[in-house]
Amino acid sequence: MLGLKIHDGADFGATIIRKVRESGALSRVELARELGVAASTIGRHVDALVSDGYLMETLEPTKEAGRPPTRLRPNNKSGCFLGVDFHASRLFATAVDFAQNTIHQKIYSHDAGDGVESMLALISKVLLEMQEEVGMPVLAAGLAVPGRVDTHNGIGLQWTMCPGWKEVPLATHFSPIIHAPIFAENNIRTMALAERWFGEPRGCQHLICLGVRIGVSAGIIREGQLATGFRELGGEIRGWSCPVFNALKEKWEWKTGATIEKQASVPAIVARYAKLSSRKKVSKEDFLTAIGMEDKHALAALREGAAVHGWAISQMVQLVDPEVVILAGPLAMLGTTYLDAVTNVALQFESDYHPSVPIRVSALGEHAGSFGAAALALEKWRPEHMS
Repeated sequence: MLGLKIHDGADFGATIIRKVRESGALSRVELARELGVAASTIGRHVDALVSDGYLMETLEPTKEAGRPPTRLRPNNKSGCFLGVDFHASRLFATAVDFAQNTIHQKIYSHDAGDGVESMLALISKVLLEMQEEVGMPVLAAGLAVPGRVDTHNGIGLQWTMCPGWKEVPLATHFSPIIHAPIFAENNIRTMALAERWFGEPRGCQHLICLGVRIGVSAGIIREGQLATGFRELGGEIRGWSCPVFNALKEKWEWKTGATIEKQASVPAIVARYAKLSSRKKVSKEDFLTAIGMEDKHALAALREGAAVHGWAISQMVQLVDPEVVILAGPLAMLGTTYLDAVTNVALQFESDYHPSVPIRVSALGEHAGSFGAAALALEKWRPEHMS
């Protein structure tokens, strides 16, 4: 609809930048057509974004005669976004420039059991260190937060592994420290954003990201937007009752109280390996090493967990109808050993009515959550001065 009235210049400026990011490069005419607004309207706002240094126009090489086409692209020198992802024992930080190039990454070890004040102090330290080391203005930062999150107000509602973590005002606490907006989202859902903006399915409009770490949850992208749901519980499949696969008997069964998280989180799979191998204590690293050595007990535990993941994917695919499903978390580092185990089960449970959906492992590694937090920041940021 041409001639659309723009009520907020900052929102429209952010929309223009988002559309350019999604496409990689667009001409002004293409941009006007994509957004359904008059070319004159696009011209005024693009001029402002180019003048402020957020977008740049480049001449594209062509074999055709005449003036080369001019394309809009994000300007990598106009600022950067920080992303911080944390869980019980580790924290990951990523900085990306305005053109989505990775410019800095860090990893920290910690103990969430030390409490909320210790956790907040560590995040403050990381944000300040990253801000100092990136060498360009920080426009916004995103936090990939465990547990429930009030995303509208930037509040960490509850995280049971960190004593005192209840209704923590993350946005208002950290924003004054780095003098930039802070955005917060559940850590698994940020992984879906990471895939959309930085992963293999970059630009994908419909995807599911199954995140398996200490918990199990899913991030869902629908029509290019993160689907969080009415109570911001979209994708929280951890409490689903599920069938249980016994790899020794090659048999499925239903058990009372069996849920996806109890049966197929990383700690649950590691615990199953410890039981099968008659070991009292096994770490995640021990388990991953055993998989590399093709230990039969480790492979059996992995098959059982992956079977639950495959079953869950088969159910979600029929509800959401995604273009692709991405597996994220430490098990993704096992590559085809894990992927094949998940895919084989998902195919067994797929509906005859619904075509198969490709399943991939994330290529972002252990920084997937921090990439997602940076993606949250770049997606939510607006050029406020254009309001």
